Amino acid sequence: MALGLRTTKDLVSLTGWDDTALAAFTLQDGTSFAEIVADINTALNALNGEIAGDPTWSSLVSYDEAPDVEYHVGSSNGFSTYSEHTRPDAQRAATEGHMLPLIAKDRALGWTWKYLKEARTSQIVADVREAITDARTLYRVQVLTRALKRTDDSGAAKGLGSSGYSAGFATAAASTNVDFVPPTSLGNTFTSAHEHYVGIAGGLYTLAVFQDAYSELWEHGHVGPFDFWISETDRSTVEGLTGFVPAAESLIRYGSTQDLANVGDGYLGVIENFRVRVMPGMPQYYGIGFKSYGSNSQRNPIRIRVPKGMSSLEFTAMSDPSSGAGAAYPLQYLMLYTEFGVGVGDRTAGTPRYVNNATWADGTPT
Repeated sequence: MALGLRTTKDLVSLTGWDDTALAAFTLQDGTSFAEIVADINTALNALNGEIAGDPTWSSLVSYDEAPDVEYHVGSSNGFSTYSEHTRPDAQRAATEGHMLPLIAKDRALGWTWKYLKEARTSQIVADVREAITDARTLYRVQVLTRALKRTDDSGAAKGLGSSGYSAGFATAAASTNVDFVPPTSLGNTFTSAHEHYVGIAGGLYTLAVFQDAYSELWEHGHVGPFDFWISETDRSTVEGLTGFVPAAESLIRYGSTQDLANVGDGYLGVIENFRVRVMPGMPQYYGIGFKSYGSNSQRNPIRIRVPKGMSSLEFTAMSDPSSGAGAAYPLQYLMLYTEFGVGVGDRTAGTPRYVNNATWADGTPT
């Protein structure tokens, strides 16, 4: 016997439960708890693999267990005229940095012992499917929220300590606690007033929106093609712009006079060297242009922090540590659990747009 309360360190994953013991418990229709456990583990493994390998999301994000991001800032003019009698002055790069959040999330299935005793498999399957859908939604909303959020994250509740900040893309010093002077690139020098969150009045996408976003990325040394995510509501407007080239549809035979964009599945088409995609949950009037450096590349704009020892985000299933009644019905009060935080990696590789007001306002994805 050991004194003291059990805490979260005592949480037991479903993978550690004994199938023989679970087989003794069944639902009303005879389905064993062991079969339910196997189905849940299969669903979670599929979900985790989907998130880590999805080509759309992996083009925007990368994963890291480190709590901090450090990057080059400022201008440089290191060369001087050679003299055989004196040494040149030594030069060193200036760096700045911010932190990445780490937040635990859970989602209860709410199976009481009485419910499990009388439940049918179809009900359990529906509950699990709904929980998996909620997990997908959580991931999508967290990533898009950071992509459209200019303000810093802060606070110990987000894993940032009492004085740490998780900053967004390049923005004016008045809008962030982590001033950022992008490094000199292609003859361009910048100040801490440099802004990547752009508000545009009018309520409609125009060709100028994409031209400006292209220039914003290119001046930092990023080379196209680039990606631009928009909302379904803004789709028809973008497709109607002069210069928009639609993607080829596999079910359509096109005439020889039709220009088609050579892009992969899921893209609407191309405009100003941006591959345009409709992103579910993106709010109307918002969008983000960015440079992707490949699947889960550390150079991608968004950086997702995961717990130490993990290489990607994972959802797990476990019994509720506060239920205290797991011995009677092992699956009662089952919960899904995950721990991750979304921040920005490269502060120059993304440029969000809001086309309904000249003043920027953070977007609210769904």
